[in-house]
Amino acid sequence: MRLLDQLCNALAALAGVYLAGTMAAIVFQATARSLGLSGSSHVFTFTEYGLLWIAMAASPWLVRIRGHVFIELFSAFLPLRFVRAWSRIVAAICVIVCLFLTWYSTQATLHAWERGDADMRSLDMPKWLLLGSMPICFGLMALNFLRFVFGRETLHTGQPGVHE
Repeated sequence: MRLLDQLCNALAALAGVYLAGTMAAIVFQATARSLGLSGSSHVFTFTEYGLLWIAMAASPWLVRIRGHVFIELFSAFLPLRFVRAWSRIVAAICVIVCLFLTWYSTQATLHAWERGDADMRSLDMPKWLLLGSMPICFGLMALNFLRFVFGRETLHTGQPGVHE
């Protein structure tokens, strides 16, 4: 579990660095254009690619810390003795969905690799490189949801409202 935690922390940190870099690049691009300079045509391309990578890289960490948006309303109305079972069922469904998405995105990534597909914008980017974050991060999300299926802690608290 420690290795999983370290990997999720590293991916979240990478997402944060990429997000900060994206912000700086956009500020640079806007400033350059305001000064009559051309800037770089690659800034927007890397920003668009980064949106997928940032979302995927941060997601396993968000699952682990229960940072994803979910609704406690239903679990708040359940009798307390059913909340843990309900939460484990929901987490198990999340595991199944993440495993399916891992499989599907792996197939898409391998298909793009085999065909040599490229995304053509201001530069040609191998499509497998764009899709490659998906099977890795969906797999890590499945592992983190498994913690809530079999671990001591559950995904839901049984109490409505924000818990921080």
